[in-house]
Amino acid sequence: MNSWKASMKRSNSEGETVTQATKPTTWSDPAKRVQPGRTEPVAQGWVNFLGGPMGRFAQVGRAAFWTPLRAIIAVAYVFLSLGYLSKANCTMGKPDDNGVLQLNWGGSRQYTSFCYNDIVPLYGARGLDSPGFVYDYSWVEDGLTRYMEYPVLAGLFQQFAATISRNTYFLADRFLPEVGWYFAVTALLMSILWVCTARMVAELAGNRIWDTLLVVGSPLLIMHAFTNWDIPSIFFLVAAMLAARNKKFWLAGILIGAGTAFKLWPLFVLGAYLTIAIRKRNLVPFFKMTVAAAVTWVAVNAPVYLRNPEAWSEFNRLNTDRGWEWTTIYAVISRATGWAGFDDGSGAPVILNTVTFVLFALGCLAVLILGLRAPKEPRVAELLTLIVGFFLLFNKVWSPQYSIWLIVPAVLAAPYWRLLLSWMTVDMMVWPILMWHMHGVQNLGLPGGALNLIVIARDVLIIAIMVVVVRQMFGKTPDKVAAAHNGHDPLLTTPDQWLTKLDDGTPSPTDPVPAPTTP
Repeated sequence: MNSWKASMKRSNSEGETVTQATKPTTWSDPAKRVQPGRTEPVAQGWVNFLGGPMGRFAQVGRAAFWTPLRAIIAVAYVFLSLGYLSKANCTMGKPDDNGVLQLNWGGSRQYTSFCYNDIVPLYGARGLDSPGFVYDYSWVEDGLTRYMEYPVLAGLFQQFAATISRNTYFLADRFLPEVGWYFAVTALLMSILWVCTARMVAELAGNRIWDTLLVVGSPLLIMHAFTNWDIPSIFFLVAAMLAARNKKFWLAGILIGAGTAFKLWPLFVLGAYLTIAIRKRNLVPFFKMTVAAAVTWVAVNAPVYLRNPEAWSEFNRLNTDRGWEWTTIYAVISRATGWAGFDDGSGAPVILNTVTFVLFALGCLAVLILGLRAPKEPRVAELLTLIVGFFLLFNKVWSPQYSIWLIVPAVLAAPYWRLLLSWMTVDMMVWPILMWHMHGVQNLGLPGGALNLIVIARDVLIIAIMVVVVRQMFGKTPDKVAAAHNGHDPLLTTPDQWLTKLDDGTPSPTDPVPAPTTP
């Protein structure tokens, strides 16, 4: 971290000499960091156990090794390891008649140990276990020719990991089946991206750097860090927000486009920047990001589309034709009432698709209106939290790993530790309960009512987070992030702007008013 440079003297508006530190360009002043041991009740027990919060004479920012960033990265590795172990039982094998290790899911271990993940079964099911372009591989299912169903960049990422694992399997062939080694390689690659993501979140958190512990130490990571390929999309989103903070709007757009080519949801951040741009009456940065995102998305997708348009369309076809997922509100209503749902008899859930689209569109419109009517400029993370929250609540598909999308926006928007940890813990429990339910009542699995209860509890907590965010925007609830950054949004302004303070922490009366910043 950059330390403060030597102090300099100047005069304030009353002619008195005051001391102001030269402002850093990247990291915050260690002395201004918010200490969770003093501000967050849920953290006080751990802090007291470790020796208590720092005293007034502590040499803040002088640690030889255990800086906040290194502590955060260490916690990230611990929780990533727990995430790997939670799936490890689904990567094990047993020897066949020739002594070759084969994957062993005997005894329905994917349910009984809730280790199911998409990475293992799709290795062979999508042709990743053999050379060849991933979007050329096809198979017939129910009379329909099927292809890789993930967006282009996600499919290429899977092929990249598979190529590495196939060519290095000799390193692990004595203790893992081939697909187990593929899972390990994939987990390693995504872990690297997650640590990079944590580094960027720590910078965006500014004076509240310790809030990053909620990101890297989230209980949700234990269950879903490696359930699917969602971590790279989070990496692209956070990198885009950091680039936008640094006024590199073209780069931010490229990263948003890449994230959208990996998973659709990073596109939602443009809605947050649009709201800010309208309030500032300066749409140029927003247009830069939008154009760059569109060009990047086309550049990534066009080669696959031109090579095999049917394979490229598989993602859209599947998402159009599929019904609701087990943990959506629509499934809860169906299990509770026996209601068949929005089935119009056409085979494709046209009505359900329309309902979910309209509800999400109305949610986005509500975010825009709230963002424009709020008495103070809303923060990017607040708006993004609301948009992602509406998507999760109203979408017909809520694959449980989708919940990790909300971790970073929620932590940066409303770092109320008890509320966020309560949500993450309950949300984490949705997975084992879902697995227990899918095991079947005839096999001593849980009935649908138990799944409904945990899903409703999860949804209520997410709604509570969204309510807190709205109350912050309208000044009804203290905004901890703005208060720690001199009233600024650390996702829109650099430390040079929000760290302009006197020694006692108050804004300098002679500090120039920062020029209006745009997203």
